[in-house]
Amino acid sequence: MNCKLLSVLCVAASVHAASAFTIDYDIPAGNVIVDSIEGDVAKVRQDLRDTKNGWFYWAFRVKGAAGKTVKFVFTDKYGGGPVGVRGPVVSKDGGKTFAYPLDGKSKADGFTYTFGPDEDETLFYECHPYVLANWEAFVARHAADIAAGKMKVETLCKSRKGADVPRVRYGCLSGTPKYRFLVTCRHHCSESMASWVVEGIADAFMADDDLGKWLRENVELMCVPMMDFDGVQAGDQGKNRAPHDHNRDYTEFLYPETKALTEWVMGYAGGRLDAFLDVHCPWVRGQYNEFVYTPLKDPKVYPATEGFFSATIEKLQEGGLRYKASDDLGFGVSWNKGVTYEQGWSSSSWVVHNVKGLKTCRSFEIPFANANGAVVTPEKCRLFGHGVANALRVLMENSQPKL
Repeated sequence: MNCKLLSVLCVAASVHAASAFTIDYDIPAGNVIVDSIEGDVAKVRQDLRDTKNGWFYWAFRVKGAAGKTVKFVFTDKYGGGPVGVRGPVVSKDGGKTFAYPLDGKSKADGFTYTFGPDEDETLFYECHPYVLANWEAFVARHAADIAAGKMKVETLCKSRKGADVPRVRYGCLSGTPKYRFLVTCRHHCSESMASWVVEGIADAFMADDDLGKWLRENVELMCVPMMDFDGVQAGDQGKNRAPHDHNRDYTEFLYPETKALTEWVMGYAGGRLDAFLDVHCPWVRGQYNEFVYTPLKDPKVYPATEGFFSATIEKLQEGGLRYKASDDLGFGVSWNKGVTYEQGWSSSSWVVHNVKGLKTCRSFEIPFANANGAVVTPEKCRLFGHGVANALRVLMENSQPKL
């Protein structure tokens, strides 16, 4: 029997007749384990699957709760609890739109939700999801740009489950570009806000404005939008996946995506890049988790332009995510230490040790819900990405030294 259906049946069997609603994870990137439903109290927890230790991602659907008020209690309180600082992201239209209806009304270990009288199916996500359907919608939105030669969708490799992992090129696609950028995200598959930022960077390359024209004339952007492709759609945690996750796999190359990426860089790009950006998301709340920042790396190894680039991003940022260069996490501070990479090199570690010509090599941490007091939304993330593309232009035109 299908395990998702079995989960629903087991839950339904334990439900009191007066509270006959169901909870399941048969949705894109679904993830939940239901411990019990007693009356109108549902005890649930995130499904860690092959993630070591604990993590926070969850997403589920509720059916048959119209008119009820239900208390959702998370029994796995790893890190204080898995509910984000603005509560769940909720959709009442099958995933077409999402909102934070419980902002200021949730706790780290749970929330209470009142279903409308006609609200028979509701989706609850830890954060704004970004799954294959979102990527396909992005590609469809740019069909004219593909036809015009501004964007080319290709295949990086086959995933471990046999799926085609997309890779994309934007900008100067004929001849040899003056600059080459590489942008990746979703090395940790549940970090979905990163995808919206990457969309914004890509949008800048296809816009009919001064920035877009400059980018298309001078830059080839190489991009892998979903590094842990299988995990994105399955709703895995991704972070700390056993024996190690994708962003610690640049030493052993257990995953086909990481190996294929390095081969692409060394082959197609000839081992030369001017910029590498890898976009991530942090924990769901607390210190270092509620503002945009870059974890700065060892200045003896990484490009000397990072301070200039951070200041430029702060100046040119769009969307209101309130990035401040002073929020960047210095090397050796908090978790940002060499010991973090004992499992294996990250993508940026591999790039900085193997690629020539770099003017920047960094990762970003994009918060899930709160950025220095600003509400984080997909549109704001896209605009932030557009500002990053603008800052990259300034960096390329500035006479900062290369590594």
